[in-house]
Amino acid sequence: MKISRTIVLVVLGFVFNGYAQNANYSQDFESFEKGTNLLKIKKKRFNSWGGATWTVSQTNKKGNNKSDKFATSGDKVNATLVQYHNLEVGKTYLFKVAVKITNAGGVNWKTNYAVKVISGAKGNTHIYGENNVKEPGENKWREHKIVFTVLEGKEKVALQVYRWAEGITLNVDDFSLTEMFGDN
Repeated sequence: MKISRTIVLVVLGFVFNGYAQNANYSQDFESFEKGTNLLKIKKKRFNSWGGATWTVSQTNKKGNNKSDKFATSGDKVNATLVQYHNLEVGKTYLFKVAVKITNAGGVNWKTNYAVKVISGAKGNTHIYGENNVKEPGENKWREHKIVFTVLEGKEKVALQVYRWAEGITLNVDDFSLTEMFGDN
Protein backbone atom coordinates (compact mmCIF):
# COMPACT_ATOMS: atom_id res chain seq x y z
CA MET A 1 0.00 0.00 0.00
CA LYS A 2 2.85 2.41 0.80
CA ILE A 3 4.42 1.70 -2.59
CA SER A 4 1.11 2.47 -4.35
CA ARG A 5 0.76 5.80 -2.52
CA THR A 6 4.35 6.67 -3.30
CA ILE A 7 3.84 5.92 -7.00
CA VAL A 8 0.65 8.02 -7.07
CA LEU A 9 2.43 10.93 -5.37
CA VAL A 10 5.35 10.73 -7.79
CA VAL A 11 3.00 10.65 -10.81
CA LEU A 12 0.98 13.59 -9.45
CA GLY A 13 4.22 15.48 -8.89
CA PHE A 14 5.21 14.98 -12.53
CA VAL A 15 1.74 15.98 -13.75
CA PHE A 16 1.69 19.13 -11.57
CA ASN A 17 5.19 20.09 -12.65
CA GLY A 18 4.25 19.49 -16.30
CA TYR A 19 1.40 21.99 -15.98
CA ALA A 20 3.57 24.48 -14.10
CA GLN A 21 6.07 24.96 -16.96
CA ASN A 22 6.46 24.03 -20.58
CA ALA A 23 10.04 24.10 -21.82
CA ASN A 24 9.98 25.70 -25.27
CA TYR A 25 13.71 25.54 -25.82
CA SER A 26 16.75 24.48 -23.84
CA GLN A 27 20.36 24.19 -24.98
CA ASP A 28 23.23 23.13 -22.74
CA PHE A 29 25.52 22.33 -25.73
CA GLU A 30 26.44 18.89 -24.32
CA SER A 31 25.03 17.07 -27.39
CA PHE A 32 27.35 18.86 -29.83
CA GLU A 33 30.83 17.84 -30.86
CA LYS A 34 33.68 20.12 -29.81
CA GLY A 35 34.24 22.75 -32.51
CA THR A 36 30.68 22.63 -33.92
CA ASN A 37 29.80 25.89 -35.67
CA LEU A 38 26.58 26.95 -33.90
CA LEU A 39 25.60 29.27 -36.74
CA LYS A 40 25.23 26.28 -39.09
CA ILE A 41 23.00 23.94 -37.03
CA LYS A 42 19.50 23.51 -38.45
CA LYS A 43 16.93 23.15 -35.65
CA LYS A 44 16.39 26.33 -33.58
CA ARG A 45 19.69 27.61 -34.84
CA PHE A 46 21.58 30.53 -33.44
CA ASN A 47 22.42 33.73 -35.27
CA SER A 48 25.21 36.22 -34.74
CA TRP A 49 25.34 39.97 -34.98
CA GLY A 50 28.68 41.68 -35.39
CA GLY A 51 30.22 38.92 -37.51
CA ALA A 52 31.54 36.86 -34.60
CA THR A 53 31.93 33.13 -34.94
CA TRP A 54 30.31 30.82 -32.35
CA THR A 55 31.60 27.32 -31.71
CA VAL A 56 31.24 24.65 -29.04
CA SER A 57 34.10 24.49 -26.54
CA GLN A 58 34.85 21.48 -24.39
CA THR A 59 36.81 21.60 -21.16
CA ASN A 60 36.42 19.16 -18.30
CA LYS A 61 33.86 20.60 -15.84
CA LYS A 62 34.56 24.24 -16.86
CA GLY A 63 31.05 24.92 -18.19
CA ASN A 64 28.23 26.31 -16.07
CA ASN A 65 27.32 23.98 -13.19
CA LYS A 66 30.48 22.00 -13.99
CA SER A 67 29.27 20.87 -17.41
CA ASP A 68 31.83 20.04 -20.09
CA LYS A 69 30.58 22.00 -23.11
CA PHE A 70 29.44 25.55 -23.82
CA ALA A 71 29.27 28.10 -26.66
CA THR A 72 32.29 30.36 -27.27
CA SER A 73 32.49 33.53 -29.35
CA GLY A 74 35.27 34.55 -31.66
CA ASP A 75 37.20 37.68 -30.70
CA LYS A 76 35.62 40.27 -33.06
CA VAL A 77 34.19 43.45 -31.57
CA ASN A 78 30.44 43.42 -30.75
CA ALA A 79 29.98 39.64 -30.54
CA THR A 80 26.29 38.78 -30.15
CA LEU A 81 24.64 35.37 -29.91
CA VAL A 82 20.98 35.65 -30.93
CA GLN A 83 18.04 33.30 -31.20
CA TYR A 84 14.62 34.28 -32.57
CA HIS A 85 11.27 32.93 -31.40
CA ASN A 86 7.70 33.68 -32.46
CA LEU A 87 5.79 33.67 -29.18
CA GLU A 88 2.14 33.86 -28.16
CA VAL A 89 0.59 37.17 -27.12
CA GLY A 90 -0.33 37.37 -23.43
CA LYS A 91 1.85 34.43 -22.38
CA THR A 92 4.67 34.86 -19.89
CA TYR A 93 8.11 33.38 -20.55
CA LEU A 94 11.39 32.94 -18.70
CA PHE A 95 14.69 33.38 -20.57
CA LYS A 96 17.67 31.95 -18.69
CA VAL A 97 21.31 31.93 -19.70
CA ALA A 98 24.74 31.59 -18.06
CA VAL A 99 27.60 33.84 -19.21
CA LYS A 100 31.36 33.89 -18.57
CA ILE A 101 33.96 36.30 -19.97
CA THR A 102 37.54 35.13 -20.64
CA ASN A 103 40.72 36.58 -22.18
CA ALA A 104 40.24 40.14 -20.87
CA GLY A 105 43.80 40.28 -19.52
CA GLY A 106 42.62 41.77 -16.23
CA VAL A 107 41.10 44.87 -17.90
CA ASN A 108 37.77 45.05 -16.07
CA TRP A 109 35.85 47.36 -18.44
CA LYS A 110 36.45 44.85 -21.24
CA THR A 111 34.36 42.28 -19.34
CA ASN A 112 31.11 44.30 -19.75
CA TYR A 113 28.26 42.46 -21.47
CA ALA A 114 24.47 42.47 -21.80
CA VAL A 115 21.67 39.89 -21.80
CA LYS A 116 18.46 41.08 -23.48
CA VAL A 117 15.02 40.08 -24.69
CA ILE A 118 13.84 42.46 -27.43
CA SER A 119 11.30 42.72 -30.23
CA GLY A 120 11.11 44.93 -33.30
CA ALA A 121 13.48 46.56 -35.72
CA LYS A 122 15.96 49.36 -35.10
CA GLY A 123 14.07 52.54 -34.28
CA ASN A 124 10.99 50.58 -33.19
CA THR A 125 12.52 48.21 -30.63
CA HIS A 126 10.66 47.07 -27.54
CA ILE A 127 12.93 45.89 -24.72
CA TYR A 128 11.18 43.19 -22.69
CA GLY A 129 14.07 42.97 -20.27
CA GLU A 130 17.81 43.41 -20.01
CA ASN A 131 20.72 42.81 -17.69
CA ASN A 132 23.63 45.18 -18.42
CA VAL A 133 26.58 43.73 -16.56
CA LYS A 134 29.41 46.13 -15.75
CA GLU A 135 32.89 44.85 -14.87
CA PRO A 136 31.95 41.35 -13.68
CA GLY A 137 35.53 40.17 -13.96
CA GLU A 138 36.79 37.08 -15.73
CA ASN A 139 36.40 33.32 -15.53
CA LYS A 140 33.23 33.18 -13.44
CA TRP A 141 29.86 31.93 -14.68
CA ARG A 142 26.93 34.25 -13.95
CA GLU A 143 23.33 33.13 -14.42
CA HIS A 144 20.74 35.56 -15.76
CA LYS A 145 16.93 35.37 -15.78
CA ILE A 146 14.47 37.62 -17.58
CA VAL A 147 10.71 37.08 -17.15
CA PHE A 148 8.49 38.80 -19.72
CA THR A 149 4.93 38.79 -21.07
CA VAL A 150 4.46 39.02 -24.84
CA LEU A 151 2.65 42.09 -26.19
CA GLU A 152 0.48 42.28 -29.29
CA GLY A 153 2.56 43.22 -32.32
CA LYS A 154 5.76 42.21 -30.49
CA GLU A 155 5.52 38.41 -30.87
CA LYS A 156 8.82 37.97 -32.76
CA VAL A 157 11.34 38.03 -29.94
CA ALA A 158 15.14 38.02 -30.02
CA LEU A 159 17.01 36.44 -27.09
CA GLN A 160 20.53 37.80 -27.07
CA VAL A 161 23.84 37.87 -25.25
CA TYR A 162 26.21 40.66 -26.31
CA ARG A 163 29.71 41.87 -25.46
CA TRP A 164 31.46 44.98 -26.70
CA ALA A 165 35.25 44.71 -26.45
CA GLU A 166 37.39 43.24 -29.19
CA GLY A 167 39.69 40.33 -28.37
CA ILE A 168 37.51 39.11 -25.48
CA THR A 169 35.84 35.70 -25.43
CA LEU A 170 32.17 35.51 -24.49
CA ASN A 171 31.10 32.07 -23.25
CA VAL A 172 27.43 31.05 -23.05
CA ASP A 173 25.81 28.01 -21.44
CA ASP A 174 22.36 26.76 -20.37
CA PHE A 175 20.45 28.92 -22.89
CA SER A 176 16.72 28.32 -22.35
CA LEU A 177 13.25 29.74 -22.92
CA THR A 178 10.37 28.41 -20.81
CA GLU A 179 6.68 29.27 -20.98
CA MET A 180 5.35 29.99 -17.51
CA PHE A 181 1.92 28.96 -16.26
CA GLY A 182 -0.17 29.98 -13.27
CA ASP A 183 0.76 32.78 -10.89
CA ASN A 184 4.16 34.20 -11.79
